[in-house]
Amino acid sequence: MTNIPDASQLELFSETFKHAPIGMAIVSLEGRLLQVNASLCHLLGYTEDELLRVKFQDITYPDDLDKGFDVFNQFLEGNLKTYQIEKRYIHKDGFSIYVSVTVSIIRTEGKGPEFFIVQIKDLTESMLAEQDLKAKTEQLQSFIEHNADAMWIIDSEDRVIEVNPAFETLFGWSSKDVQGKKLPIIPLSLKDAMDTIHKQIKTGETVVGLETTRQHKDGSMLDVEATLSPLRARAGRIIGITGVCRDVTARKRAEQELQAKTEQLQSFIENSADAIWLIDAADTILEVNPAFETLFGWSSEEVEGKKLPMIPPSLIDSMHEIHLRIKKGETIVGFETVRQRKDGQLLNVEATLSPLRDRKGRIIGITGICRDVTARKRAEQDLKTKTTQLESFIDNNVDPILIFDNHSIVHRVNEACEGVLGWSKGGMIGMEFQQLPFIPAEFAEEIYQLGYQVANGQSVAGVETMLQRKDGGLINVVLTASPILDGNEKQSGWSVTLRDITEWKIAQEHLQNTGKLSIAGQLAAGIAHEIRNPITSIKGFVQLMRSGVREKQQYFEIMSSEIDRIELILSELLILAKPQSVKYEKRDVQVLLGQVMALLESQATLNDVLFETEFKPGVTHLYCDENQIKQVFINFIKNSIEAMPNGGKIRIEIDTNPNQELLIRFTDQGCGISNEVLSKLGQPFYTTKEKGTGLGFMVSKRIIESHSGQIHVESEVNVGTRIQITLPASNE
Repeated sequence: MTNIPDASQLELFSETFKHAPIGMAIVSLEGRLLQVNASLCHLLGYTEDELLRVKFQDITYPDDLDKGFDVFNQFLEGNLKTYQIEKRYIHKDGFSIYVSVTVSIIRTEGKGPEFFIVQIKDLTESMLAEQDLKAKTEQLQSFIEHNADAMWIIDSEDRVIEVNPAFETLFGWSSKDVQGKKLPIIPLSLKDAMDTIHKQIKTGETVVGLETTRQHKDGSMLDVEATLSPLRARAGRIIGITGVCRDVTARKRAEQELQAKTEQLQSFIENSADAIWLIDAADTILEVNPAFETLFGWSSEEVEGKKLPMIPPSLIDSMHEIHLRIKKGETIVGFETVRQRKDGQLLNVEATLSPLRDRKGRIIGITGICRDVTARKRAEQDLKTKTTQLESFIDNNVDPILIFDNHSIVHRVNEACEGVLGWSKGGMIGMEFQQLPFIPAEFAEEIYQLGYQVANGQSVAGVETMLQRKDGGLINVVLTASPILDGNEKQSGWSVTLRDITEWKIAQEHLQNTGKLSIAGQLAAGIAHEIRNPITSIKGFVQLMRSGVREKQQYFEIMSSEIDRIELILSELLILAKPQSVKYEKRDVQVLLGQVMALLESQATLNDVLFETEFKPGVTHLYCDENQIKQVFINFIKNSIEAMPNGGKIRIEIDTNPNQELLIRFTDQGCGISNEVLSKLGQPFYTTKEKGTGLGFMVSKRIIESHSGQIHVESEVNVGTRIQITLPASNE
């Protein structure tokens, strides 16, 4: 209990009350303000007069009205001298003020309690600071707990104080696993480097964006980006380290892939055979590749930062319009135009222009790619010219020409075909090969077989056959047919060319007859010489026998020998001169040779000669007159037997050459033929045999040539002779 002070004390109290830095008030026992100081007026926002008209209950925050009410009676009863409480008042402007209120009661001598002295200290700033700190602490804790980045706090001894859930998720260690221990995420190879970095942090340095590697609990390595900073006490003293990191493995992989793709793109640009350039939105060159420099002749240093130099003046306006289209998002592919080299030469090019975009998709320029198609354009022009020439050749050719597709259907017929055969072009176009009306029934199988060969990729040249005109007449023709290939060397059809040789055949027969008469004249002297000698011998022996010579038997033998020689000459002469019916049929050369060897085997055995054969696999058939070919084989084998009086081997071979022609070889081990004699082979009555006529080789050569073949003879004296016959094979 406080008693009323004397006058000097009252004056001191009054001055203290008035100038106190905290709010002070004298309050009646009913709660009315009796006196207030300036600090309290300032604290509550009221004037002194305004405050003296209110009660403390009027300025107290409603929720705090009951605070301290229970101690009021204790004050009145003298059980409580002073009381302190924290509560809130309401400022005149309506906001709350946190205060610390100290209440003391004043008593008079013998009169009991008189009034209260209240001291009010403003706690608003400190309370708000504490609330703000608490809120920030809660926010920070929430930030740590819910942050997607792994976070940890370690003390000055590098022992883990705390880790957040993201740390547990990222590295696989739980908070219990690591608290109080060293960080387990640092790979062994990086421990020394991290010790050095930790020392730097403990000196006050902060490391931001450290890209490094950290280890998961399962041993796998993660690429991370970390920020390390000092952990400070309130006084600023460094007491540990805070760490924040995020997994950038995917980003690193993406960066590596981006780098790889960038390098690939750069390599593509650098090594592309096509000219490439990049221009900005103002049509200024950003970059060109080496192919650009090669194609147009300007170096990158000459053009970068400038307008495209290779657009001819006449095309600048049209290219400006095209560039405007590209800048609106359009892409132009396969644009054919003309560009100009540095030396002034104009080039035909094919270009592709497209927008150049930034990462946000905004168009910031144009990319251009082009290639020189001058050679291709020239080739196209040449092809067009050749196509026109070919069309003209087909249309104006005097020989009938038919073009078939891959299905053997007539695609085209020229005017000559209609003129020679009499059938209309329109009627033949669209027909299948086997439906053509000009193929006679007796030659149909042969002609269809030829068509089948050509339709399957083979060529047929110079085949003689017969065709039927619309008026029913037959004509002799030479048929040539070949596949038609496209640009990819694939067959797209086939063509047939026919040549009417009816008149030529008639003229040939006349020529042959004339030739026979000429040959007969040439042979007359030789025949007379060859026959005169045996006839003279026969005539002399007849005269001797008439004169009565007794030894006649010897003369008869000589006369018989001479008559045999005359018969031999006449028989070979008949083979050469006599018209023969020739019939060409498909025959197997192996079979023909086998038959001939069987025929001559007894003669070979008598002469101690062996046959040795080598028939290589492949095509062995040909179209021939069987009897004529056999005659050729007989002649050559007999010659080989007669060339080896002491016996030996005759090697007979069948082979094919790259042109798919049959090669038939006869090789003996006989006496051979000198080069001088070789040059005269084939001349009538020129022979190396004692009893030969020279007509056998001539007849054989003529037969082979009539079969479109050739004979080649190689010989060496005392070594042997090789005769090679080349004939067209039938590989159907």
